[in-house]
Amino acid sequence: MWNLKKNRTILIILVLVTSISICGTKITINAREDSNTDSSSNLAGTTLKIVTRHDFFITNWFKTEFLASDYAINRNVTNMIFYSASTDEEWKKLLEDPSKSIDLAWGGGLDTFSRMEYFGLLKHIDNSTLKSIINSNVPNELAGVSLKEYDTSGDLVWFGNTISSYGFTVNHDFLGGYGLPVPSTWEVLATPTYYLDPSVKAISMGNPPTSTSNARIYQIILQTFGWEYGWSIITRMGANAGIYPGSVDTRAAVVSGDVGIGMTIDYNGIIAQRENPLCEYIIPDSQSSIIPDSIALAINVDNQVGAEAFLEFLVSPEGQSNWLREGLDRLPVNEDAFNTAYGQTRVDMYTLFNDTLANIGIEFNETLAQSYNMISIYYFHETILTEHTKLRNTWGEMVKQVLDGNITSSQFSTYVDDLGETYYTEQEAIDANAIFISDPGLASAMEGEWESFAENKYDLIYESLVSPIPEISPKIQLIYLNVVVILLVSLIRKKRKRN
Repeated sequence: MWNLKKNRTILIILVLVTSISICGTKITINAREDSNTDSSSNLAGTTLKIVTRHDFFITNWFKTEFLASDYAINRNVTNMIFYSASTDEEWKKLLEDPSKSIDLAWGGGLDTFSRMEYFGLLKHIDNSTLKSIINSNVPNELAGVSLKEYDTSGDLVWFGNTISSYGFTVNHDFLGGYGLPVPSTWEVLATPTYYLDPSVKAISMGNPPTSTSNARIYQIILQTFGWEYGWSIITRMGANAGIYPGSVDTRAAVVSGDVGIGMTIDYNGIIAQRENPLCEYIIPDSQSSIIPDSIALAINVDNQVGAEAFLEFLVSPEGQSNWLREGLDRLPVNEDAFNTAYGQTRVDMYTLFNDTLANIGIEFNETLAQSYNMISIYYFHETILTEHTKLRNTWGEMVKQVLDGNITSSQFSTYVDDLGETYYTEQEAIDANAIFISDPGLASAMEGEWESFAENKYDLIYESLVSPIPEISPKIQLIYLNVVVILLVSLIRKKRKRN
């Protein structure tokens, strides 16, 4: 049909030569301090300060349990303050601010921790006693996935304290009401089957800048199917979906029945099942990956003794069993958690634990994921979220016309290829990633280019569908050919006459 790729030389020259004024990123810092302990209770003890992506329910639960434990009492820790930050940029600003004296960074995927390590904002764990405790309670890997990150000197940088799989949660009532099949793979969600109509969306997907679990899901799809076809699948899934600001919103949409399928990490799927028994969490067949939820010392740690006490508590069987509580519903990394008094009551979670370890997932390449991580996050934001209305309109017209017989299945496949065309090759994305991280001004310019690319791509496809070039009958084609021949002969004769 058309070659929709732009000449990227302009952007490369822009990156290498021009100086662009920084107009700021799209991220705003809105971190808040969560503490419900009276300041007077802290007069005789110390306070831990933690930046986290975990919600208030998790932080409040662990705060209560930890402060009541011997780990806190023996180290004189009497209070905990949590700085809730949803984006990497918020984490960075909090961790690099000496006045905040953040002690620990807790919660979130490897993407966030890799980026904080890149900026030198994590303090390596060099306490030999603490390392021994961690090593005796946290295995080096589960299901082939590493749970610990070391630097080149062999020092422990961070470790996982829970594990999760990634998949989707379905609402059987919604699926039955619309006659939709229960999906078992990612790619089926990108088919016309799950496009309903402009007012009803079958799928909920999270915006990756504010949902680390959904960002990881998109990375899994890219590594399962390759960069170009992976983006084709993600783009068409986005056309079948509503895009939600975070993981909780994505889950809530499927629980309420606003959609039939929601992209979820396993614990959100478990919570959804409890909130609505008609929901079910599904791990895609051979298309998922396990990831640890991590914790690390912060570079400006002020209360290291208290921070290390919390790490010891967190990896102990009793500390790990807290992840099994209803409302948290997360899988521990220490299997001994299931041998505790409460752990023995969560037979369902132990079943999920074993099923997760037995699932044959993809061999996820963390190095590759990090090499284009920021590009993939914000490329989704600009090409799928920002241009979502045009994307849905274009995809909807494609689906309508192939179902109505106005275009053939072969033509539809060509349109699918055009819709999924990417601005970058995988290597180009890797090359651009470092620039995107290091220069906010150029990052903003890149985002503008991606948005324009997507807008033009969707416009071209849509216009070709609604205003197609009319087909010309063979008889008319022959007449046109004769006219052209006559004109050519006339021009040749005139030329010869002049000569």
